[in-house]
Amino acid sequence: MREELIVILKQAFESGFITSTIQSQIDAIKKKIEMPEAEYQQIENEIRLEAYVRKVQEREKKGITYMGDLRKQYKITDDDKTMIQEKMMSEPVTPHPDKTPEVPPQREPTPERPRKSVVSDDIEAEVKKRLEWLKQQDILKVAAQSKQTSGEPPVILVVDDNETQLFLMKKIIEGYGYTCITADTSETAIRMVTEKQPAMVFCDVNFGIGKPTGMDVFTYLRSKNIPVPFILVSAFFQREFRDQAKRIGINDYITKPVDEDHLIATIKKYLAR
Repeated sequence: MREELIVILKQAFESGFITSTIQSQIDAIKKKIEMPEAEYQQIENEIRLEAYVRKVQEREKKGITYMGDLRKQYKITDDDKTMIQEKMMSEPVTPHPDKTPEVPPQREPTPERPRKSVVSDDIEAEVKKRLEWLKQQDILKVAAQSKQTSGEPPVILVVDDNETQLFLMKKIIEGYGYTCITADTSETAIRMVTEKQPAMVFCDVNFGIGKPTGMDVFTYLRSKNIPVPFILVSAFFQREFRDQAKRIGINDYITKPVDEDHLIATIKKYLAR
């Protein structure tokens, strides 16, 4: 039964997170084998961190440097970061059962820097990459011409507590000639919808433990008869999560990392209505 619990946890974290259905299975196994909570937490943390490190390495192989959404999805704490750094420099990550084991590249130990610098490096790398792409595609020039010929562009609100995510979505949206305003909390989002009356809203799901979610923002706006098109943006891609959003009436749902073409197509779809 202990081995069954480990398999369930590995599958759950490989797909993204523990759903309510999976949690029920886990609770039943823990009760049956009388596993102490401390022992379970140790097992869960080890599997969670292994899954996170594997996802990070997969992104690095593709040249992706931004990991903010992964850190949020896997709930990586400061203590976790220390353990991960030691793990990535000292031993290879256990490969997924369906994949052929690979020899990880040798990593040179790097001097420890203040954590704020690490976050700043992530943001700076993503900003430079996006701005370079905008220059190459000459989208900034197209956007400026669009504003001159079509009058005031629609206002779009983006809500997320991740600084990089806000910046990138704002740059993409404004690059296509729209006006983008941002909020980093659910409370600010509600206030800005009321004051600015945006044409549509893109909203993150999770703003931290104990805080109102993106679904709570949507429910509140509908209770006040504010019919603004509302699109959830989240790293959670499971069908169960999408179905829940659909049941309460949310207009649409897109996953992180946000695909630029999909983002713009979604905007055009709902502004055309």
